[in-house]
Amino acid sequence: MIFGRGTRLNVESKLEVEPDYYKLVGGETTACLATGFTRQNGTSNHTLFKDKTAAVRIENDKVYNQVVVLPTGNNGDECETESKDSSCEDSIKPDPKVNFVSVTVLCLRLLFIKTVVFNVLMTFRLWISQ
Repeated sequence: MIFGRGTRLNVESKLEVEPDYYKLVGGETTACLATGFTRQNGTSNHTLFKDKTAAVRIENDKVYNQVVVLPTGNNGDECETESKDSSCEDSIKPDPKVNFVSVTVLCLRLLFIKTVVFNVLMTFRLWISQ
């Protein structure tokens, strides 16, 4: 919120969470992403983020995110070294009950479609025979 010229109000949470850093690579472009931090200036002590881009917060979200595109020749080693945990694991495990229900719903849909097609064909046959 900005009140007049030079007055700025930042409402921040009491909970302080440090950012997680991730290196993003796509073709020739390398970027560093800082995500999940609660202070707007949470990346001010990181050399890659100094005076580059502003931290943004998605509406109705409690954390800030910030990204900086690295210049050509910088492979983003500084981004990875400050990350606490850069590994991503798939934490979703398959559930047999969900699989069973999904297959059951699929079978019921196929049975319904088969019934509709059969009824339409019988109706056309009756209509043509009259």
